Formats: sequence, C-alpha cells, structure tokens
Amino acid sequence: MKCWKVRRVDTELARSLALSAQLSDLLATLLVARGVESESAAKVFLNPSLRESLRDPFLLPGCRNVSERLLDAILTKKKIAIYGDYDVDGITGVVILYQILKELGGNVSYYIPSRLDEGYGLHDDAIRRLALDDGVQVIITVDCGISSINEAETAAALGVELLITDHHTPGSILPAAVAIAHPQLTYKQADDLYKNFLDKLPKDSLPNENKNDNDNKKDNENISGIFVTKNQSCDNYPFQELCGAVVALKAAWGVCQLAANGPGCKVSDKFRNKLIEMSGLAALGTVADYVRLVDENRAIVRSGLQYLTLPSCSIGLRKLLLISNFQVGKSELSSDFVSFQLIPRLNAAGRLGQAMLAVELLITEDEARAEELVRYIDGLNESRKKLEREILKSAERQIVDKSYESDAALVLDGEDWHKGVLGIVASRLVDKYHRPVVVFSLPKMGANLVEMVGSARSVMGINLYEALRACSEFLLRFGGHASAAGLTLERSKLAEFRAMFCDYVDVNTDQEDRVAEIFIDGEFPLGAFTNNTVNQIAKLAPFGSGNSKPIFMAKNVYVNNARLMGKDENRKHFTADFSQNGVKIRGVAFSKGEWVEDMKPYDKPLDVAFKVQISNYSKNVELEIIDWKR
Repeated sequence: MKCWKVRRVDTELARSLALSAQLSDLLATLLVARGVESESAAKVFLNPSLRESLRDPFLLPGCRNVSERLLDAILTKKKIAIYGDYDVDGITGVVILYQILKELGGNVSYYIPSRLDEGYGLHDDAIRRLALDDGVQVIITVDCGISSINEAETAAALGVELLITDHHTPGSILPAAVAIAHPQLTYKQADDLYKNFLDKLPKDSLPNENKNDNDNKKDNENISGIFVTKNQSCDNYPFQELCGAVVALKAAWGVCQLAANGPGCKVSDKFRNKLIEMSGLAALGTVADYVRLVDENRAIVRSGLQYLTLPSCSIGLRKLLLISNFQVGKSELSSDFVSFQLIPRLNAAGRLGQAMLAVELLITEDEARAEELVRYIDGLNESRKKLEREILKSAERQIVDKSYESDAALVLDGEDWHKGVLGIVASRLVDKYHRPVVVFSLPKMGANLVEMVGSARSVMGINLYEALRACSEFLLRFGGHASAAGLTLERSKLAEFRAMFCDYVDVNTDQEDRVAEIFIDGEFPLGAFTNNTVNQIAKLAPFGSGNSKPIFMAKNVYVNNARLMGKDENRKHFTADFSQNGVKIRGVAFSKGEWVEDMKPYDKPLDVAFKVQISNYSKNVELEIIDWKR
C-alpha cells in the first residue's frame, strides 16, 4: 500500500478563480492545485493552442544553424540521411523530418539502428555504410547524438556533415558536429560550434542567412498563420523539456522558414498545412517520452492529437487506430489511449529490432502495404507482452531469492533477457517497489561475455543521469534523462556497479522516499461524480507527466461482486462494484487481480483512492481504482 497525501489548496483562492473565470468550484480547485491561480492563466491552461504557445524554431539553440545546413543540402542536391532512435520519440521525429524534407525536394533517406544488434545512438559502422556504400553526404540525427564524441570524428573524417537534433542530457564535452539543435544548450555553445564550421568554409559559400544573424524578421513571417514568434533575450531556451520529435519538428519548421524566403523552394498552402499536421506525430513522441505536459508540450499534445484522426492523416495511422479499436468520430483521441494503445504497438517494432517498419507504416501511401505492416506490428506487440511477462516474473523471483527487497535500488540481471523489453520491465518494477531500477541482460553462455546492456528507470528525487555519472568508472557508456537511461558495462564490473549505485541512492534518499506516494486531490462521496462532473474534469486534459489525472478518495465504501477481468491468460485485471450511501459505481484496476482475495472480507468497508472516467461501453461514470486501505 502507498502513502496517501491530500493536496492542500487555498479554498478562498479557488473560489475567487471560480467566480472570475466562471468555472465550477471543483474545476477551479483542481486548477489551483496545479499552480494555475489567475483567470488569464486558467484560460491558457484550459485552451492551449500552437499559435499562442509554440515558440519560434530559431529561438531553439542551434536550430537555425541546423536548418541552414539542411536547406543548403536540399538546394545543392546532397544526399541526406536521417538517423533516428528506435523508440516512438525517435520514430515520429524521423517521419516528421523525412516528410518535410521530401516535400521540399530533398534527396533524403532514413536509418534506424537495430536495438538488438547495434543498440542506441550513432555507430561508426553505420556512418561508414551510409557514407561509403550509400553516398550520404549529410547525416541529421533525431533523438540521439549528443553523446557521440567519437562518432562525430568518424563522420568528419569521412567528409560527412553531421547535424544533431537531440534532447538527452549533454555531457561536459559536446561532439564536434557541424551544428547541434538542443533545448538544453546555451545559445553560445550552439553558435560557437557552428562558427567553427563556418570559419572553415570559403567566404563565397557562406549561407546568406548567416551573414546577418539578427536580420531574421522576414523569415519569421514566411509561415505566417501557423505560429506566433516569441521574442526571447536570455542565454538559454526558456523551456528545456522538449522531446526529440519536437526538436525535429522545430528543425523542419526552420527549414521551411528559410526555404520560403530562398531562391529554390516555394512553400504552398498544402505544405503549410502538412507542417501543422506534423504536430500530431510530435504529440505522439511527446506522450511516449513522458516529458512534462506543460508549456509547449501541453499545446503540442492538446492540438496535435486532433490531427491524428483527420481524414488527411496517413494511411498507416488510420490502420493503426483501427487495429487499436479506436473508432474515429465517436470519441476524442486521448493521451491515455495513445499511451496504452498506439505507443506500445509502435514501440514494439523498435523493441524487437524492427523500428524501420514502424517508420514505413507511418509514411507509406500503399494501403495494402499499410495493412500488412500494421498486422505484423500488432503481432510484434503481442510477442513483446509475452516476453515482458516472462522477464518480469524472473526479475521478481530474483529480488526475493537474493534478498534485494531492502536495497535502496534494484540492480537485476538475467541470462539472455530480451534487450528490447528491459526498459519496460524496469518501469514495472519501479511502479511496484518505488525505487530506482537497473535491469541488465547477460549474453548466453558461449557468446561474447564481455559487455552487458542495461536499461534504467528512476523515481522522483533521484536524477538517474547524475547517479550513473557518479558510477561512470564502472561503465563503458551511458546516456539518457533524469528518469530513464541506457547503459553498458563489463560483466566483471557488475558487482562493483551494483554496490556503488545502491550506495549513491541510499545516501541521496531517506527511508520515507522509498514508499510510493499518492497525491489526493480531495475527498468526495461517490455521489459527487456524475457524468457532468467527469466531463468538467476532462477539461484539464491532456494528462501525463506534470499534469496527472486527478486522484480522489472516498471513505467507508463497500465492495460487491469482486471478480477477475480479461481474456484467457490475460485475466489478471480486477473489477467490482463500489457502493456508498446508496450510490453504486463500477470500478476497475488493471493488473491487480490479486485484489479479489486481498479485499476480503467484503462486509467490512474500506477507503479507496481512484480516478474517474466515462466508460466506453456503458457511457456511465467508472472508477479506476489506484489504491485502497482499511
């Protein structure tokens, strides 16, 4: 069971907001709990738009530089390869850049390394193949590259222009790429890097736009009617939590800005609309990468999800929605549906070494091929779920058998655990044990036993990137974010890494930090949750990191008709009827089948923590049970 903490809200402030913004008391209270305290802030939060929220691409450090080189490559007919990561963030970013550069006339292809055979990020062998076998002259990365110091040198030695778009935490040394677009760089870092490249060019080959860096007003007007330019005068980009797909969208948008003012390209209304529609793919990447749904991210997801269901969206997306049982026109596409239905299917392709097929699905114009691909990818997702269940069971047995339950962090390993599902297994274990988790796959006996690949996930309070950096003496390489990372080490160093990693977490957390917390938005009787109330709560969407779906509690609730839910071997979910003061509401809890027995005796009341939703089937209010206690 978890620690329940009820949010404290200034009731007078909430009441004032309700009156000034003409909101219900409940909605105003939920807004104040999220730091939205004024009428103007409430209007922006409840009605985010790309026009008002998305900043100009050239405010992103290095984005103008990357865009200049891409436009130069298009106009001079250079061969461009987009090199992306194999997760949904990388896949959608690759599709965004591919479609926009193709529309502009670029000679462009894409490449995504195999998660199983190559692993994350840029690889020397892949760069050599692209350059020497395919004649690629420009490589632009998506969602990777910021740690690729050696690979940048390889590209330079081969005469390949390396452009990096990424959002992972930069190290103390930046790769010597031609240009880097990254929300966490300072403007000086990005511009100094590009200046080093420009200084080596003949003066007559300098980009026109670079001759006067301050004269970009007309560029900003070329895609007028899409987004509003936000002026900014500081050293850093004001919002540094963009995902890789959004950084790619900014780069694509930047090329359009420059192309619309250049000699060789024209940006039509059709193209302008296509650029806006690409925000739908950026929304997929944003939700998938679990970045905070605030600021630009909130507007991208709120607006972008609408474009995924338009008749003009790709054949592959329509097929993906259909096989995920989403009925276009009958309901709005939510971040929850995207998280639990679309993203796992696309991710399954990358997890099982087939990410290139996911890109093909999203760009193909052949309906028969799209149908073939979506069915294959759906099958990969079923295989992924089976692998995940098997490894999760093995990992939980290891925790018990090796008495790891009391450790500050969990570092687990298994022979031939499928590398593609290590991250999702780590996430499941974090949810259950509420502590940082690292999961390694050991090679089979007789194989190369030197290197172990691992995936790590963390909890609030422990910056995973910093934790791994503190243990870097035992690692061959690592990279990632505060909450998720990948790493590789020598097998002989595993015990030392485990000890140091657990010590780091132990020193930087208290015992109380290892108990999962639930933040309750308020206590209400079950009778308070009508369809109208739930629809009002839905105005806070999209929900996700930084804007969690509200959690409520009700006391002295009785349970009736508790039973398992699901099909065949997947009957692992819980459902029951919950009643209080004559009001009865159905409740569900996923992957909590053990609660059928745990909640007995049913004649004794309990307290429940829950989210509320409208059932897709009955169209009545339904509870998603998060936790319970007596």
